[in-house]
Amino acid sequence: MNDQSITSAKLYWLIENISQYEKVAVAYSGGIDSSLLLYAAKTALGAGNVVALTLISSVVPTYAVQNCRTLLKESIFNGISHREILVNPFEWDDFTKNSGDRCYFCKKRMYLTLIDSMKNSPFFILFDGTNVDDTKEDRPGRKAVQELNVKTPLLEAGLRKNEIRILAKKVGLSNYDLPSNSCLATRIPTGICIEEEMLNRIDQAESFLVREGFSGCRVKPYESYTVIEVQASQMEDIIRPENRNRIKEFFASLNFLAVALSLKHR
Repeated sequence: MNDQSITSAKLYWLIENISQYEKVAVAYSGGIDSSLLLYAAKTALGAGNVVALTLISSVVPTYAVQNCRTLLKESIFNGISHREILVNPFEWDDFTKNSGDRCYFCKKRMYLTLIDSMKNSPFFILFDGTNVDDTKEDRPGRKAVQELNVKTPLLEAGLRKNEIRILAKKVGLSNYDLPSNSCLATRIPTGICIEEEMLNRIDQAESFLVREGFSGCRVKPYESYTVIEVQASQMEDIIRPENRNRIKEFFASLNFLAVALSLKHR
């Protein structure tokens, strides 16, 4: 079998594996991983037996929430119920302290919130979009997923990120080339206390860059300067004088005064 056939076989296995369940909930962020997982769940079980659960909080970029809502209106997801669940991580000391285990504590609390929201509903199995590539990096949040017995069908199917993109394009998911994303708290260096006001400013800065055409960007503030990370294909555009000046002015309005562009692209 060639690579394309192997990838297609993995999708078939994924759908067959999900078919063993009756009703499932998918932790849905609007990213490519959870989107393919949601598509597979609908294909396996029917739209009426699948619900998409989206966590809304100050750590989720505004543009990501908007993108998530837009995607779920597409015909490929017709009939799937969508629930948005509010959480406030600033109520958790182990989040604001921002230790090396912050992601573990945050993920566990957030997924416990999702699980709790399912108690009085028939959707008692929670799916997460972890894939094979996620296991190759140090991701403390995976420990929380495992401890809570959240199912990871993409990982079970042996799907890597590039294969997920190939399959997403093949089945007609419009976000197949969407850059990967992460919560806004990852922009703050470990050990620096996380403040809501700072996350709001980062959110505004990144949302501005997305509107300017720089999707998948990162804005990382440090003590005396701020670093912008963009994709390799965007490097030339972002340093054009007209773009650079608009960015400089907008960032200054957010009190990000010393702004640098990272030479290490995303």
